[in-house]
Amino acid sequence: MGRASWWKGGMITEAFLKISEAARLTGVPAKTLRYYEGIGLISPAGRTASGYRLYGWRELEQVEFVRRAKLMGLSLDEIRGLVETAADGIPNAVFERLEVLLDHKLEETERKIEELRAFRESLLEYRGRAAEAEAQGACRCGEVGKGRFCGCVTEATDGVTPWGLRVVRENGRSVKVEENGSCRCGCCQPVSGEAT
Repeated sequence: MGRASWWKGGMITEAFLKISEAARLTGVPAKTLRYYEGIGLISPAGRTASGYRLYGWRELEQVEFVRRAKLMGLSLDEIRGLVETAADGIPNAVFERLEVLLDHKLEETERKIEELRAFRESLLEYRGRAAEAEAQGACRCGEVGKGRFCGCVTEATDGVTPWGLRVVRENGRSVKVEENGSCRCGCCQPVSGEAT
């Protein structure tokens, strides 16, 4: 963010802005600026006699720092750590801490990408199974009555319900439900009444 000054009374002075003006210049809502102040990310340069917060260019640069750090995916806690490190005044400390944080973000991003790839593959597989079930006439939505489901989703997901019950098929049609012994919600009891 560029620095601007005002010519006043024959000398250049730094202007202090009220929160509404700071919000307009930075594109960060006044409510967010107050929140950032409350959690220690920024602090106003001072206050007017009426109690209005005042922001100078230094404070606007702090807001820009927070905005850009958020664009890198850093949490407000991580940004606060950088702000505290900067306040210590140790040369290169902010860069070193930022490098560590960004390395963690890169690792996290790679992990999420792999999870999304695996999820995409699962969706493609489920979609194929659903189409196959439909082609084999396994979908009986029209037969089970209004407001009820015939089990198309269960068919597409290997026939296992979220409660660990397996749908057993005969000739592509669901004919009975039996205990799978792998209840995932923890609230179901086996048909026999024995504990899982």
